[in-house]
Amino acid sequence: MSEHPRGLVPAAGWPVIHLFYRIQRRSWRALSAAERQAAIAEFQQWLSQCAAEEGLQLVATAGVTKSDVALMAIHPDLWRLQQLTQELRATTLGSCLREVYSFLSMTEASEYITNELDWSKLLIEEQKLDPATPEFATRIGQLRKRTAMYADSRIHPQLPDNYPVVCFYPMAKSRRDKDNWYRLSFDQRKQLMIQHGNSGRRFADRITQLITTCTGIDDWEWGVTLFSKDIKAIRDIVYELRYDEASAVFGLFGPFYISIRFAPEQLATVLKL
Repeated sequence: MSEHPRGLVPAAGWPVIHLFYRIQRRSWRALSAAERQAAIAEFQQWLSQCAAEEGLQLVATAGVTKSDVALMAIHPDLWRLQQLTQELRATTLGSCLREVYSFLSMTEASEYITNELDWSKLLIEEQKLDPATPEFATRIGQLRKRTAMYADSRIHPQLPDNYPVVCFYPMAKSRRDKDNWYRLSFDQRKQLMIQHGNSGRRFADRITQLITTCTGIDDWEWGVTLFSKDIKAIRDIVYELRYDEASAVFGLFGPFYISIRFAPEQLATVLKL
């Protein structure tokens, strides 16, 4: 990769971009056959280089609707993502792409994550453990470790490579006078999000999800990326979770983008270039 500026690493979390494009077929077909072949090879090489780059996670997908090709990228340095978008546009194929949607966000650990006080209350009130016992200390230690690992997986995610179907959508919470999420107390919001999280965990064997924050960064408040082997699993989790109060009363949803992962060598075949 070419040299690029560095130094815009956030204090916490990693920047994430989602990019969706339509191929401008007229511009593409105006190229000679030799130019198109060279352009395909150039783009394949770029995708392969990105896949091998340390610290960069790049997912290339073929859009089913609303876009022809999409890219999702994560890197600790915001400069790297800025340069990534320019590298793409600097390729011959990239010059034939028209952006139809983009989204910038950051990874985060939810503020509603279960903490040590929550675990202590559970062990004392529901499991009747004495806080003075070694068993209580052991259980708290185990839960503390598990919580730390979960938080780190949200802040520093490793995207799955075995789930070909990808769904992305932005969302926010309502500010309507009657149903204003931001006028609820923290405890009320936390209880609603715990319920929401428990519902989502029922799909853990069918869905891997990444929720990123974009308040003050993009037009919504969160971005949701779902990875699966089955489009029905995506339909099912979104349908089921909309019955939770956090979604049914307070959820606002943007457009949904469904796409399918492909390898660099599949570029020409998948996109009919």
